[in-house]
Amino acid sequence: MPKTLFVTDLDQTLLDSQAQVPAVCLDAIRSYVDQGGLFTVATGRPTRGVLLYPELTKLINAPVITYNGACIYDLKHAQVLSRRLLPERIVPLLRSALNQFPSVGALIFRGDDDVTCAVRSNTYIREITWNRERYDAPERPLEENPLPWNKAVLAGPPEEMVPCADYIRANASAFATVILSEGTFLEIIGPGTGKGTALRKLAEMLGIQRNQVIAAGDSMNDLKMLLWAGTGIAVANAEDPVRQAASLVTASNTEFGVGVCLRDTVMKMLL
Repeated sequence: MPKTLFVTDLDQTLLDSQAQVPAVCLDAIRSYVDQGGLFTVATGRPTRGVLLYPELTKLINAPVITYNGACIYDLKHAQVLSRRLLPERIVPLLRSALNQFPSVGALIFRGDDDVTCAVRSNTYIREITWNRERYDAPERPLEENPLPWNKAVLAGPPEEMVPCADYIRANASAFATVILSEGTFLEIIGPGTGKGTALRKLAEMLGIQRNQVIAAGDSMNDLKMLLWAGTGIAVANAEDPVRQAASLVTASNTEFGVGVCLRDTVMKMLL
């Protein structure tokens, strides 16, 4: 039987409301891997954000997709397999956006050293750095964050983020990919970059056909990944467009949706 690749988002998909991997999901992943399945994650987090979960990384047996698709990383050999960086033109655009939207904060995910710096911190930025990634990002001016950058994130109240997203899209469409997730996180990555593109590239690396790829997610940054996969799975708490695009909807992240899907649907494909 051909290999099956199961890839899942982390935050609000595999992880629970405390940003932990539920034991139920770990058990289901372990059973799936023991039956010969390939398992990995695709996340907007930096690579070190995956390494926070050693009980999970022990089960990952395919390269991970990080920085929202800007990086494909082989954990086993500690090697970058693919990386897509932001161009220099993003710097003046971010400066202009921060000047126009004073309630919006920003994170810069640097490329050479994987350091994350806050250009301007706020409650939404701390949700990413501390609550989700358990990382105390130093706050530094924009000009003190040398290129290259893997990713930039702008975050703030929803009423500010919609016009901010419109402004960035209007001025960066030619040289960046812009995705507004959860209504508050504006993720900016290199042109033609995303989880869907990265998943396609990863499947090619592994020699796996599209119809043998299963992807699970919840947010707009997962949408193209679910659409490209042979089977796209949305957790019940997913954003409306993601649920509508999915092949099937499983339980929410707090009800162990990824584990339920693996146990009740995916494992049957391996029999």
